[in-house]
Amino acid sequence: MKLTKCEQGHFYDGDKYPACPYCNTDLQSESAIVHTSAAAEAAEAAPPEGPVTGWLVVTAGPGRGRDLRLGVGRTFLGLDGAAAPVTLSPDAPLGVRQAAVAYDEKTGAFTLLPGSSQQLCYLGGRAVLEPGPLAAGAELTLGESTLRFVPFCGGGFQW
Repeated sequence: MKLTKCEQGHFYDGDKYPACPYCNTDLQSESAIVHTSAAAEAAEAAPPEGPVTGWLVVTAGPGRGRDLRLGVGRTFLGLDGAAAPVTLSPDAPLGVRQAAVAYDEKTGAFTLLPGSSQQLCYLGGRAVLEPGPLAAGAELTLGESTLRFVPFCGGGFQW
């Protein structure tokens, strides 16, 4: 193995690659150290289990007109292959979780939590960096899409 360092500071096997596979992703293969899984590139939609507690409706951008169903507990949010917002399964990789909406059935309150992805979620134009309440009509931004929050539970109704 010939340990080589590229101009960007990445180390790679110079015997295996003619150039840095981190900088030149076309060089990556199944046997490469660097893997780009489909899950890391785009998340698959998975509706939350249990009864619906509210919705996020995509009002602008990719997925415009689509609704995302929110459930009891945490509902994780990410983007699909078309860059449209989707709900994720609880076992989705941390790198695709841009945010989470939590519904607490004991208090009837919704909370928006930051995700573990490098991409940020925005609430009313401000980055979500810590948990905060989510009010009816609030606008979120995920990627290039704007979503409006519509609660079903809380106020006068709870499951």
